[in-house]
Amino acid sequence: MSDIENGTLYIGITENAPWVIQHSQRPEGVEIHLLEAFAETLSAKIEWHWGSENELLQALNHHQLDIVAGGLTTNARIEQLAAITRPFYTTHYAIGIKDNGQPPRLAPDSIREKEVAVPRLNTVMHSLRELGAHPIIQPHPANAQGMAAGPTWWLLAHDFTPTAYSLAKAHHVMALPKGENALMLALQRYLNGNHHLDAELQRWEAAQ
Repeated sequence: MSDIENGTLYIGITENAPWVIQHSQRPEGVEIHLLEAFAETLSAKIEWHWGSENELLQALNHHQLDIVAGGLTTNARIEQLAAITRPFYTTHYAIGIKDNGQPPRLAPDSIREKEVAVPRLNTVMHSLRELGAHPIIQPHPANAQGMAAGPTWWLLAHDFTPTAYSLAKAHHVMALPKGENALMLALQRYLNGNHHLDAELQRWEAAQ
């Protein structure tokens, strides 16, 4: 890691709001700010490189990048190509009720036969059907006036009150080349700090 300290971090990023957001001037988002603050601890500058997840992981596998980020979650394919940090944040997916100023009231089994708004690309369709709910694909589920399903930080950012109906979890990581133990240790120590990610995720999501 001596060549990185007081030098340059080459970081690959793929758009995945609110973790990484592509703006015309510079990248933004929760992980962008985390990595900028981490680079400061090394007195290093960052050179950002945009690409698809597959392109970036292949480059990482050939040690052309130091870190890859973009809302990555644990899966076997990433672990084949890269070393991953321990999860630094867990997204919990739940059913939410539009906040109307009243506490949500859901009796046991009251979700059965109810319509729940979801985006077209989602990971909760099967869980909703197992509960007996009717998932309804909507282009803008944040505008739903009844129920919607999504990450708890997404629900809160769009004025939904999360209920006790838990649907899924996703464990967020960053990827590094295999064998970069010193950089991995430094990054993991930084990510382990309390960065108030719940509030940051809600803030970035609400601003979209």
